[in-house]
Amino acid sequence: MDLRQRWRDMTSDPVYVGPRTTELIAVLLLVVGAVAAVGGVGYAVNGATQAPGNVLVPVAVQPSEQPDGVGVGAPVPVDVDGVDLPSGTWLRASDDGLVLVDSTGTGRWTGFLARGDAALGGLAVGLCAVLLAPVLRAVAGGEPFRRGNSARIGWTATIVLLAGIVAPLLPQLAAVIVLDGLGLVGPGSPFVVGMGFELAPVGVAALLFVVAEAFRRGTQIADDTAGLV
Repeated sequence: MDLRQRWRDMTSDPVYVGPRTTELIAVLLLVVGAVAAVGGVGYAVNGATQAPGNVLVPVAVQPSEQPDGVGVGAPVPVDVDGVDLPSGTWLRASDDGLVLVDSTGTGRWTGFLARGDAALGGLAVGLCAVLLAPVLRAVAGGEPFRRGNSARIGWTATIVLLAGIVAPLLPQLAAVIVLDGLGLVGPGSPFVVGMGFELAPVGVAALLFVVAEAFRRGTQIADDTAGLV
């Protein structure tokens, strides 16, 4: 009977992560955040030092009109006829698509912007680590609803949302600057720059806001309970 009761206790309220493991996760989170922040900013600064050397910016090529009779899913022809790229500028395929390499005198600020997504993303990871480490330590200490934890999670969600929206725009802005310097911006240009952002950070931020609200209500319940004692 005693064994059955212990089994029920273990299965009804299991311990998913122990205090020591949670403390270790908090330390690792800070280490990862520091590495991401320093590495991201360093990578972008290195991009600035490359200028006026090779600066890589993301571009896409304008598709030409589909010929009659070509079905959906067929290869789309692209129109780059008549494009005379200056000496020191060329196109190169990458894992993310097509990049334009420019070594004709791009400024250092543009070189930094071309890698600005890494800098902003790294700083965002570092700030989120600083905000969430005290939350993990409070959980390890048995006080998950300690005052301030809900605000920390809420600020983490805000950082994820802002960084997720702004970071992808920085290399695209650099691409616009480079194309404009080459005279390849306008209706006659075969190149386009897609100014967009990923939806994944929006979903992650929304989930974090829900968690922040749950922690806020938990804090209120804990305060009310403490007032009754």
